[in-house]
This record gives sequence, structure tokens and C-alpha cells, in this order.
Amino acid sequence: MDGTATEQLSMTAAELSFLLASGDKQGQTPRLLGLTEADRADAVLSAGVGSLLLRHLAAPADGSGSRLDLAPAIAAVAAGLREVRGFVQVGLTAEDHADGVLLLHAERIRVMVAARAYRTYDLSPIPADSDAREALLSVADRFLHRHRPAVATFTAASAADFERGIPQPKATLSSKADGTWLVVTRDGAETKADDFDAAATLMRDELGKMMPTPVTQS
Repeated sequence: MDGTATEQLSMTAAELSFLLASGDKQGQTPRLLGLTEADRADAVLSAGVGSLLLRHLAAPADGSGSRLDLAPAIAAVAAGLREVRGFVQVGLTAEDHADGVLLLHAERIRVMVAARAYRTYDLSPIPADSDAREALLSVADRFLHRHRPAVATFTAASAADFERGIPQPKATLSSKADGTWLVVTRDGAETKADDFDAAATLMRDELGKMMPTPVTQS
């Protein structure tokens, strides 16, 4: 780890629960990540801090061990998880496979989160000057080509709208068995495309309208 917030990190549910519990507010992030009340139990939080210490992602700030200093990359991600302003979720489904990613947009960081086996998560911060739509479409591209026919479902909302239960706008990008592509926008309009690039252009425009936060981060 080089101490930046631009490298991919792998973390356990217990580690994430500890980071979220250590802040003043958690917002809707635990719910978005699939964490429950059980993940806030003392035993889970203790396991989380122990794992961070063992992996040298945190260190005691004083001799008593009552306060921790987090590695810079972990501290940046932790702050982002606790300050989510909006998100985009990509659900990936095929006949025999399913996956997905979650883009969290905070005040100072954007991070892609993917749930993995054994309650672990891959976290990939996105550089501030990068278009977040490209990261989302890249994930869809790999899955839709590999598992054709398949569907990528994009949903987006601000943190405030999600907390209030306001329905999230949804659009889909599909790879068809005959080699064609289909984009369905928020209003239900369907557009066929001959290749992924053409379909991605349509979805890129739709995401620009759906996303509750800027596609780049100044």
C-alpha cells in the first residue's frame, strides 16, 4: 500500500463495519452494502479492528491502544463511506451467473465497491478527473460479453432520496444471443444497437441524466 486513495483495496465486512461505526454518522451506507444490525455487534467490530491491525492497515495512536491511526488510503475510504452523497448500482445478471458493483460518491472520494465471497469486498477508488460512467460501463462490458445473453441494470439516487424511499431511476443495457444490443432508458424507450460501443454511447448519455452527482469530481 502506497498510502494513496487510488489503489484497489480488499476488506472484510467486519473491517467495513468497524470503519463505519467509528464515525459520527453512517447514513445509508450499511444498508447499501448489505450490512445489518448483526454487523454492529461488539464481537464483529472487535474482529474488524483486529483484522485491520494484523494487516497493518491501522496502528495504535498511543500506548493505551484506545485510539487508532488508519493508513491514509483506509482513512480516505472510511471518510468516503461515511459521507455518501449519491450512488449508482449496477446489477449484472445472466442465465447462470450474477454479479454487481456499487459506486459511492462522497464529498472527497468516489469508490466502486464489489461484494465477493466470504463477506469480503473489493474497493476501487476512482480518480477525481475520471468520468465515473466509464468505470461503470467497463464493468458492464466485461460481464455482458462474457455471459451473453446478459443484462446490466443501472439504478441511481442521491443519499437523501434513498433514505426517503423515493423510487430510483433505472435503465438497462443488454447483450442479446443474436449478437445485438438493447438499451432501455428510464422512460421505457427501447433502442437496439449493432455493437457495444453504440449501446454504450446511449447508456453513457442516460447515466449522465440519471446520476445525482457530477460524472467527474473537481
